[in-house]
Amino acid sequence: MADLHVTLPSGTELALSNAGTPFAKHLVILCNPREVAGLVDPDPAVTARHPVHLLVADPVVQDGEVAVAPREHAAAIAEYVRQARQTGARTGAEDFRRIGIVGWGSGALLAATLMVEHADLFLRVALVAPDLGEEATHDEPLPDVGAGPSTGTLEDRLARGLETPEDTAELTSDDADSIADRWASIARDESVVLVVDPERLLADSGTTKLEWATDALAGSWDRVLTFVQRTGEDDDEEEERA
Repeated sequence: MADLHVTLPSGTELALSNAGTPFAKHLVILCNPREVAGLVDPDPAVTARHPVHLLVADPVVQDGEVAVAPREHAAAIAEYVRQARQTGARTGAEDFRRIGIVGWGSGALLAATLMVEHADLFLRVALVAPDLGEEATHDEPLPDVGAGPSTGTLEDRLARGLETPEDTAELTSDDADSIADRWASIARDESVVLVVDPERLLADSGTTKLEWATDALAGSWDRVLTFVQRTGEDDDEEEERA
């Protein structure tokens, strides 16, 4: 169960949990898939080694169904972050600057939407074993791209993922195309987007999508945290050391 429930002026209720280092310089938002609620720290020992405050965002679920569309949910999280920044400015707390995002499983759709819709707040995004909607219409799987972005069918999946039943009243196909185009322009920059999409072993037919995504998240957590925390200043320091 989430340890913090916040009702925003917009009326959206966010379920959030905290892990990692309080008052750390870096903030990372972890977007849970629709099947998961409450605190998920993929590897507490790894998280403890990183100077990061981890904020876990649950899907907004009512009666077993996701009740808030990805764009509305992303807007609520952005509203929460902006309010926290304003409070921090008044109290003299250090600004988080731009924030890292991680989405795993079906939570990747929210993470990608945050990056597209609110790029002024967020620096980098990692999608781990992403499930962005119906895959049966796609002939080409996402490649395992290592340290770089995945292009190919990812932007198409993002568009299709936003055309879920809860979105149909808000989105036209033109809107979805626009989202896909904007995502494609972001994903071309390997310093902004990391996609970890390991091959799922077909022989292990008893493994569910969620179990597979959980293993992928835990197995790549150190790499993912390192990626989403890096800033331009970090890159400059690495070049000086080289």
